[in-house]
Amino acid sequence: MAVSSHVREVCILGITTLIACAGSVGLTMLLTSFPAVQSTATSNAGQAYGAAAAATSVVVLIYIARTFRRQNDEARMHREVLEAQTAELCLQRESSQEQHKTVQRSAEAAVRARHIQLLEMAMNDPALMRCWPIYGTASSDEGRKQFLYCNLIISHHCMCYELGYFTDDEVEQTLYHTFGNEIVRTFWEVTRPARARTAWHGGTMRKFYDLAELAYLRQVGDGGVA
Repeated sequence: MAVSSHVREVCILGITTLIACAGSVGLTMLLTSFPAVQSTATSNAGQAYGAAAAATSVVVLIYIARTFRRQNDEARMHREVLEAQTAELCLQRESSQEQHKTVQRSAEAAVRARHIQLLEMAMNDPALMRCWPIYGTASSDEGRKQFLYCNLIISHHCMCYELGYFTDDEVEQTLYHTFGNEIVRTFWEVTRPARARTAWHGGTMRKFYDLAELAYLRQVGDGGVA
């Protein structure tokens, strides 16, 4: 629509210019056809032509100015429409990103809930507990049950951190008190190799493990007192 409007304006401008030129030539011929105007002494023919040309130029300039103003208004309107469309696209992208994060967090929460259910089943049934890997020196059923529960505690803190319920300082302080328990400290010590293999560097879980390690070392340095 914008292209056709521009073409129409150009056509109108061209037709107006042709009409103005034809009118100028006609007016000049009309004025110079009078015998009184043909006198070289008065030079009325040249003056008449100059007046006609000036009038034509004024008409053309007025129309050109009007055309440029309309084109400028149309360009401003198009620019405002594009800016509004760009803002709408940005809002849609942000909304899509938030929805994706919500879905991802829901999926992670569902996976963790399933993991907790499996651990609870193992802690309630010694036969099922033997299906889980042995954590270091926890060879007895009681020791393995305790380590499974320690795993649930650490996993819970990790989930809260990943979901944004804990800041870096808050989760480190919470883990510092958690490691005040000797069983939890022992669990953290013997599961270090497994964590190094499963936690990728640069991820949120890796950062949580680093904060937990700082809390653990601070608790050990304080003598393991909660």
